[in-house]
Amino acid sequence: MGGLILVLPVLAFDVWLSVTTGQRVIKRWISQGQWRFIAAITATGLLLALWLTFFLHYNWSKEERVVGFPVPRVFYALQDKVWVRTTLSGIMGYLGAAADFITGLAAPFIPFKIAEFLKIVKAEIK
Repeated sequence: MGGLILVLPVLAFDVWLSVTTGQRVIKRWISQGQWRFIAAITATGLLLALWLTFFLHYNWSKEERVVGFPVPRVFYALQDKVWVRTTLSGIMGYLGAAADFITGLAAPFIPFKIAEFLKIVKAEIK
Protein backbone atom coordinates (compact mmCIF):
# COMPACT_ATOMS: atom_id res chain seq x y z
CA MET A 1 0.00 0.00 0.00
CA GLY A 2 3.05 2.28 0.01
CA GLY A 3 2.26 3.04 -3.63
CA LEU A 4 -0.63 5.19 -2.48
CA ILE A 5 1.97 7.81 -1.53
CA LEU A 6 2.62 8.23 -5.26
CA VAL A 7 -0.82 7.51 -6.71
CA LEU A 8 -3.04 9.70 -4.53
CA PRO A 9 -1.16 12.99 -5.12
CA VAL A 10 -1.14 12.33 -8.87
CA LEU A 11 -4.89 11.68 -8.86
CA ALA A 12 -5.52 14.73 -6.66
CA PHE A 13 -3.51 16.99 -9.00
CA ASP A 14 -5.31 15.68 -12.08
CA VAL A 15 -8.75 16.11 -10.54
CA TRP A 16 -7.85 19.61 -9.30
CA LEU A 17 -6.56 20.63 -12.74
CA SER A 18 -9.65 19.28 -14.49
CA VAL A 19 -12.13 20.83 -12.05
CA THR A 20 -10.54 24.27 -11.94
CA THR A 21 -8.97 25.11 -15.28
CA GLY A 22 -10.58 22.42 -17.42
CA GLN A 23 -14.10 23.28 -16.36
CA ARG A 24 -13.48 27.01 -16.82
CA VAL A 25 -12.00 26.57 -20.32
CA ILE A 26 -14.76 24.23 -21.48
CA LYS A 27 -17.51 26.56 -20.17
CA ARG A 28 -15.93 29.54 -21.96
CA TRP A 29 -15.71 27.59 -25.22
CA ILE A 30 -19.32 26.41 -24.90
CA SER A 31 -20.54 29.97 -24.35
CA GLN A 32 -18.59 31.11 -27.43
CA GLY A 33 -19.78 28.15 -29.51
CA GLN A 34 -16.27 26.87 -30.21
CA TRP A 35 -17.14 23.21 -30.49
CA ARG A 36 -14.12 22.31 -32.61
CA PHE A 37 -11.80 23.37 -29.75
CA ILE A 38 -13.79 21.20 -27.34
CA ALA A 39 -13.60 18.28 -29.76
CA ALA A 40 -9.87 18.82 -30.30
CA ILE A 41 -8.98 18.98 -26.62
CA THR A 42 -11.20 15.98 -25.86
CA ALA A 43 -9.63 13.92 -28.65
CA THR A 44 -6.14 14.98 -27.57
CA GLY A 45 -6.88 14.06 -23.96
CA LEU A 46 -8.30 10.66 -24.89
CA LEU A 47 -5.40 9.79 -27.18
CA LEU A 48 -2.86 10.92 -24.61
CA ALA A 49 -4.70 9.00 -21.87
CA LEU A 50 -4.62 5.78 -23.88
CA TRP A 51 -0.97 6.26 -24.82
CA LEU A 52 0.16 7.00 -21.24
CA THR A 53 -1.81 4.08 -19.84
CA PHE A 54 -1.13 1.30 -22.32
CA PHE A 55 1.57 2.16 -24.83
CA LEU A 56 4.24 4.29 -23.16
CA HIS A 57 7.37 2.21 -22.45
CA TYR A 58 10.52 3.79 -21.10
CA ASN A 59 13.86 2.60 -19.79
CA TRP A 60 15.07 3.41 -16.30
CA SER A 61 18.40 1.77 -17.07
CA LYS A 62 19.83 -0.90 -19.35
CA GLU A 63 18.38 -3.58 -17.08
CA GLU A 64 15.06 -1.99 -16.14
CA ARG A 65 12.10 -0.66 -18.08
CA VAL A 66 8.53 0.22 -17.18
CA VAL A 67 5.12 0.70 -18.77
CA GLY A 68 2.81 3.55 -17.82
CA PHE A 69 3.29 7.17 -16.82
CA PRO A 70 3.27 8.85 -14.30
CA VAL A 71 2.58 5.70 -12.28
CA PRO A 72 4.50 2.71 -13.65
CA ARG A 73 2.24 -0.34 -13.67
CA VAL A 74 4.43 -2.96 -15.33
CA PHE A 75 8.10 -3.39 -14.51
CA TYR A 76 10.63 -5.37 -16.56
CA ALA A 77 13.99 -6.39 -15.14
CA LEU A 78 16.77 -8.10 -17.09
CA GLN A 79 17.91 -11.12 -15.11
CA ASP A 80 20.30 -13.61 -16.68
CA LYS A 81 19.59 -12.21 -20.16
CA VAL A 82 15.82 -12.79 -19.73
CA TRP A 83 13.28 -10.03 -19.19
CA VAL A 84 11.23 -10.73 -16.05
CA ARG A 85 7.84 -9.00 -15.88
CA THR A 86 6.31 -7.75 -12.62
CA THR A 87 2.97 -5.96 -12.41
CA LEU A 88 1.22 -4.00 -9.72
CA SER A 89 -1.32 -6.31 -8.18
CA GLY A 90 -4.86 -5.83 -7.02
CA ILE A 91 -6.20 -2.40 -6.31
CA MET A 92 -2.82 -0.75 -6.88
CA GLY A 93 -2.81 -1.86 -10.51
CA TYR A 94 -6.25 -0.36 -11.07
CA LEU A 95 -5.38 2.86 -9.24
CA GLY A 96 -2.17 3.15 -11.24
CA ALA A 97 -4.04 2.69 -14.51
CA ALA A 98 -6.66 5.23 -13.40
CA ALA A 99 -3.95 7.74 -12.48
CA ASP A 100 -2.26 7.28 -15.86
CA PHE A 101 -5.55 7.62 -17.75
CA ILE A 102 -6.76 10.68 -15.83
CA THR A 103 -3.33 12.29 -16.24
CA GLY A 104 -3.74 11.96 -20.00
CA LEU A 105 -7.19 13.52 -19.86
CA ALA A 106 -6.01 16.43 -17.71
CA ALA A 107 -2.69 17.09 -19.47
CA PRO A 108 -4.11 19.23 -22.31
CA PHE A 109 -5.21 21.78 -19.68
CA ILE A 110 -1.69 22.33 -18.32
CA PRO A 111 -0.87 25.14 -20.81
CA PHE A 112 -4.08 26.92 -19.83
CA LYS A 113 -3.14 26.68 -16.14
CA ILE A 114 0.32 28.09 -16.87
CA ALA A 115 -1.22 30.97 -18.85
CA GLU A 116 -3.66 31.61 -16.02
CA PHE A 117 -0.79 31.67 -13.51
CA LEU A 118 1.27 34.06 -15.65
CA LYS A 119 -1.74 36.36 -16.05
CA ILE A 120 -2.18 36.53 -12.27
CA VAL A 121 1.53 37.13 -11.66
CA LYS A 122 1.62 39.86 -14.33
CA ALA A 123 -1.39 41.58 -12.73
CA GLU A 124 0.24 41.47 -9.28
CA ILE A 125 3.54 42.87 -10.56
CA LYS A 126 1.82 45.98 -11.99
